[in-house]
Amino acid sequence: SERQRRFGRAKLDTLPRYCRECSVRFACHGGCPKDRFVETPDGEPGLNYLCAGYKAFFQHIDRPMRIMAGLLLQGRAPAEIMGLYAEEDQRKLPVAISCSVGGDPCPSGTGRKLEHGHGGPRRA
Repeated sequence: SERQRRFGRAKLDTLPRYCRECSVRFACHGGCPKDRFVETPDGEPGLNYLCAGYKAFFQHIDRPMRIMAGLLLQGRAPAEIMGLYAEEDQRKLPVAISCSVGGDPCPSGTGRKLEHGHGGPRRA
């Protein structure tokens, strides 16, 4: 309807410059106008108070989303990303350190010894 079109145009037209130039605007579009009540770093009003969280989230998921899109374009299942990330994680694992508690592997599946798993305190 015309009312919805006016709302959509106003939503875009009221975005501060900080939002219009943002690399993740394509995903959040400035968020809901009711949440735009803080100032930008430059002091311009109209920034969504959830902006920092939106930015962190959308920047964090950028790489996996691009990988999944590429898989789809190749006619492959986006779920294949789980295997790709598992392989990548395996390449990043440090060599396990032997353990004075018997050397049992950590139940988390990291491959580290129980005594040294996750950098936590040593178990006696």
